[in-house]
Amino acid sequence: MSDVMDRLQEASRRNTTLSPRQFETETNSQGSLSEIATLVADTALALRSGRSNPLRVAIPAYESFTTAGDGSDQTFTVTHDLVECPDTQDVAVWFDGDYQGSPQSIDHDANEFTVSGPGSAVTVHAYYISGKAATFQLRKKTPSAKQSASAKLYEANLGLVHQANQSEQPEFLSLDESPLERFIASDMELTARIKAPYQVRWTDPDGDETEPTNVLLQAPAQKANGEIEGLRSAVSADMGR
Repeated sequence: MSDVMDRLQEASRRNTTLSPRQFETETNSQGSLSEIATLVADTALALRSGRSNPLRVAIPAYESFTTAGDGSDQTFTVTHDLVECPDTQDVAVWFDGDYQGSPQSIDHDANEFTVSGPGSAVTVHAYYISGKAATFQLRKKTPSAKQSASAKLYEANLGLVHQANQSEQPEFLSLDESPLERFIASDMELTARIKAPYQVRWTDPDGDETEPTNVLLQAPAQKANGEIEGLRSAVSADMGR
């Protein structure tokens, strides 16, 4: 391992922030621990840890409704505890494929939001921040036809995280169990998983090409300029300790 650590020390690298657009995303299976985002490393990555390297997390729930089509103000009730989030929009609204931003008003106590409907019936796609208990994890894994290994890097209850001011109470990674814990080698995967009672979607099921503009999934990292010889086998062995 010492040779690998020496190569890591000597490797040229730059700071970066991993974000949803770098991940392959998918819808969760409600109530089950599901992968919702996967990043395949194209070069060696090192996740940055500690309070000075905050991790930003907010994973919206998705629901849809239909307007009356008469141009009136309409109020819709969501299912999964609409809460106030200090770090992002509480609700992001689309009419079919047209982005509307935040709704006209929000009643958190009643789990309701109000929009001014257009003169024709449209689908209201709502991505909202839920206060329901939900387990969120970040994991790294080494996929292989013969053998795979994975390790949990972070876990939190989104019901609490969503309502905290992350600027004042930042989430962060604690990766100090081994010198290699924070490293992800080329072709390894960083995955986000969630077990939530609500549906998580990265676009709507109707083909309107909406997206959750209020999602936060930002992980500070360092990216090497190339592969590090021996890193994958060393990380795999470290994960199997």
